[in-house]
Amino acid sequence: MGWGLPSREEIERCEICKEPMGIIVELYFGARLYPRACKCQRDKYYREKTEEENKQKQIRVKRVIANSMMDDNFKRSTLKNWDHRVGNEKLYKIALEYIEKFPQMKMSNQGMLIYGEPGNGKTYFSACIANALLSKLIPVIAVGAIGLTERISQSKRTWGEEGIFTVLNSLENADLLIIDDLGTEEDNKWTRAMMYQVIEKRNSSGLPVIITTNISINELKDRYNDRTYSRLTQMCSFIRNTGQDIRKIKGKGKTEKFLGEVLLSG
Repeated sequence: MGWGLPSREEIERCEICKEPMGIIVELYFGARLYPRACKCQRDKYYREKTEEENKQKQIRVKRVIANSMMDDNFKRSTLKNWDHRVGNEKLYKIALEYIEKFPQMKMSNQGMLIYGEPGNGKTYFSACIANALLSKLIPVIAVGAIGLTERISQSKRTWGEEGIFTVLNSLENADLLIIDDLGTEEDNKWTRAMMYQVIEKRNSSGLPVIITTNISINELKDRYNDRTYSRLTQMCSFIRNTGQDIRKIKGKGKTEKFLGEVLLSG
């Protein structure tokens, strides 16, 4: 032991994790005491490093997918604001669990395909998941099927085939990709091929996708080729939303309120 050095038992320890704050290293010319990051400091460093990396990923993906659906209205869609009087409670519980277990979901490439009648809360459900993950600084992008195919088409017109790969590669920055309203994009050979490319890219990257659609499973099979459908069954749990049409219910309530106010004022 070098002159004046404390023993290993005497080295100052972190008050929280109790790990030593220094380390004695035996060198050719004698022992030296060097500072050492304890577990608390290491955890803080890696946490801050991960948060910064995720912020940069979010910036990069939003720069390429500028026409996403993540506007102010989207940001108000949270589980806290979930209307339990009309919302599907099964979906609420699924969203809650998916958010809480997202690290495991990501690791196992566990996605979801939510299908059902229009207006019953599928988009709100996916937005709740997106906003909860974003609040944890987990990079997410949510884009409509129309917006996504249009963005790929625009990039192709500008940059050729390289433009397609620019968009596809940018999606890898998102830990979760949400594609809303699958089946509303223009139905032709090119858009079907692009949608397969997007899904296959997520699969090869081991990154999950959540898809919402108003078309039935049979329509899904008929519209997209076997490869696309096979990938979706591999990556996603198919969940049918049998909830009621929330838009109609809220629209009816709004109309009744308006008529009531008109009658009272008259």
